[in-house]
Amino acid sequence: MARFFGELLWKNNLGQYHLTSLENALVEKYAHLFDTDFKIENRSTYLHLLTKAYETGGHTRIVERLIHSDALKSSAILVTESVDPRALKKLSNAKHGCIRLEKQGNSQLKIQAIIHELAKCQVAILHLHPHDIETTIAVAIAKKKFNIRVLFYNHADHVFSFGHGVADRTLELSHFGWALRHKRESENKSTFTGIPLALPKKSTVSKIPESDAYIASAGSAYKFKPGQGYSFPNFVASLIEKIQLPFILIGADPWNSPWWWSIFFQEKFKPKPRLQFANKMSHEKYVSYLSNASAYIDSFPMTGGTAFPEILSLGVPCFGVLTGAHGYTPADRLKSANMQKLSDELLHFLATQERPGINLDEVMEQVYQAHDTDKVAARVAIAASATELEARTLWDNPAAIDTQFYEKIWRNQKLFSMPVHTLPNILLLRLFIGYWLNRNNAT
Repeated sequence: MARFFGELLWKNNLGQYHLTSLENALVEKYAHLFDTDFKIENRSTYLHLLTKAYETGGHTRIVERLIHSDALKSSAILVTESVDPRALKKLSNAKHGCIRLEKQGNSQLKIQAIIHELAKCQVAILHLHPHDIETTIAVAIAKKKFNIRVLFYNHADHVFSFGHGVADRTLELSHFGWALRHKRESENKSTFTGIPLALPKKSTVSKIPESDAYIASAGSAYKFKPGQGYSFPNFVASLIEKIQLPFILIGADPWNSPWWWSIFFQEKFKPKPRLQFANKMSHEKYVSYLSNASAYIDSFPMTGGTAFPEILSLGVPCFGVLTGAHGYTPADRLKSANMQKLSDELLHFLATQERPGINLDEVMEQVYQAHDTDKVAARVAIAASATELEARTLWDNPAAIDTQFYEKIWRNQKLFSMPVHTLPNILLLRLFIGYWLNRNNAT
């Protein structure tokens, strides 16, 4: 029930970001079922816990980078549910290896197996799916028994997640998550660490032959779904009428995204369509493709997150919009106040190759300070004892954060999102539907 409830809250932004009381109640009720009477020798310093590990993106890539840092090299990895074979190969390079938990017959066996692995570490770093209540319970029990420290890497910081209650420190990675600390009751235990990126030693800009020039953007379909007055499809439709370059969008499936249908079918049957859709691709191919773009535009209304500074570090001119749901990188200083200004500034750049008021060297210096993997890892390593000065945000945010941004989008949706990782609980679903029908009156 808790797993299903957690996924409902994760996929539907009600404005509820943690349920510490539920975590504590479940631990108190069920802790006696688990055996903690065993001794472990040769403990690793860090154990990274992932619910699932994928070939690309998300927590997986973050962990891949952190385990090779100087500060966190004494790491082991535990994947509690599923792992892509290619991801497993990369994660197995951790000094103390990567363990994929065998599928268990029920939650009790699963929690017991996780507790056994937790006994082998000194510090647990949680990279969990927001609905992963089993790992949260296991960590809470192991924390009391084995005196381990718990760091919660707040990757999905714009949605609900289990795990906040058990954490000694919440590792924040954006101004958006930082602004939500009061709703998670984590003001006194948050420390800003940022997102690790594989940045090149030096950013260079390659000369792009005019015949091969294109503008690009990338991201999953939901990141472009219009909301809060922002429409990426409308922006692209207007832009391609003013430029000769093709616009290539990677990862957004137009067939399953109704917000793209109008422009998609308009362009599809033209002899030379200016809007082109490309399928998702491996990270290496994705980086190679985008590094040759004449300009890159970050997704909105939902930001592309790490893609923006990562592409910028390759020397590609980057643009975007400060929607209020930004704050994940110092590169936000390159973004525009609204869609009209974005269009004006992009067109000016394409015509002149100039960006008035932008000090790119200064922005890049901040990007490296915020995202260099060894610098992020060093901040993670001292997180448990970080002073107020060490815990603070790393850069000045160029525009105010709207912490209700995603809540407003959700309240205006015509349908709610059903869990896909968990079998439904009919009682909770009935209660949730009642809430949904009265959502605009709910507080």
